[in-house]
Amino acid sequence: MTTKTAKRADVRAADAASRPSLADLQAEFQRAVLDGDEQILARLPANSRTTPDVLFGVYRNAYLGRLVEVARHEYPVLAAYLGDEIFNAELAAYYRAHPSRSPNARWAAYGLPDYLATAAIGADHPEVADLARLERALADAFDATDAPTLDLPALVEIAGASWDTLVFEPNPSAQLLELSSNAFAIWQAIKAETESPAAAKLGESQALFIWRQENSSRVRVMGSEEAMLWTEAVRGTTFGRLGELAATFDSLDAALRVAGYLKGWIETAALAAARQDASP
Repeated sequence: MTTKTAKRADVRAADAASRPSLADLQAEFQRAVLDGDEQILARLPANSRTTPDVLFGVYRNAYLGRLVEVARHEYPVLAAYLGDEIFNAELAAYYRAHPSRSPNARWAAYGLPDYLATAAIGADHPEVADLARLERALADAFDATDAPTLDLPALVEIAGASWDTLVFEPNPSAQLLELSSNAFAIWQAIKAETESPAAAKLGESQALFIWRQENSSRVRVMGSEEAMLWTEAVRGTTFGRLGELAATFDSLDAALRVAGYLKGWIETAALAAARQDASP
């Protein structure tokens, strides 16, 4: 090999060593899109019509735009309530603060309700975060793990003569959501395409019961007594103790009221199982 050929080989080797790998370029590209890292701009050749930052902005803005549209699908009532301009701005701010780390775009805006609750818009308009929380809860109920459904004949067989010691297992889709605003009334109006009520903060929180039944997410207002009993039931409180707790609201027919709530939970497929409490 001649000296000149050797020098050319050395130059090519040095050039190859300094050239980034495909994995390096992909990592730089991802950091630029997700974190705003500008390092990759130095690798983009300028041209007579525009600059590297404008060229790369096409990719960055398209990525953000797709995520905003995914969020619009996940939070359609919130988007309708805020309008396109405010919704887009809030989502852009959210994604800047919380870049997506999941390969599934479904989860990119999962933290939006918590973000809105602490953002400036949430301080002035608590119904905004409540709307987002309601829509996320409905989506979670729809996606919840399938489970058996407890029916009345099975419950009677399990209970036998010992109803007081029964404990219950909730369906994975069932949850209780507490709202501080009239977001549920706003949600109902937007869903029905009627005029929404003026936003208002409630004197006491409103309990919403959310669950999945017949492949659809459902929601209803749950009264304070029933909400307390449901919370206790999912903690493993026995049926007999639930009756005692109900008596603190009103001692008249307390056991019958608990039985009525239990019947409603079963009829709406909110319970997955029941068993006898084995604790001493």
